[in-house]
Amino acid sequence: MRVDVEKQGTVTVMVPRDALTEGTIPETRIAFVDHGGTAVRMVIDMSHVTFLDSAGIEFLLERCGNLTLGPLRPRLAALTDTVRESLALTKSIRRFSIYDTVEAAVRSYL
Repeated sequence: MRVDVEKQGTVTVMVPRDALTEGTIPETRIAFVDHGGTAVRMVIDMSHVTFLDSAGIEFLLERCGNLTLGPLRPRLAALTDTVRESLALTKSIRRFSIYDTVEAAVRSYL
């Protein structure tokens, strides 16, 4: 699984480039720890994530679903229809801060 990393000011943008599934999560987790592990402000650009299974949802909840982080919790941006539907069907969508674009998610930290 390829995960690109971009910096936009003080915000780290992680861009996974494949489905988030049980088979890709170990590599994805390593990439997030290696490149975004110390990021205080993080946006996950979901525009290239074509599919999400229960392991992918669990990974996102671990990364972004911690409500105690308050205003510093990571944001999800640019969800595909398939990903949005997966999160809605599992009723986990309400646990995330979701933005239509990466730019809007980055600006939300200001």
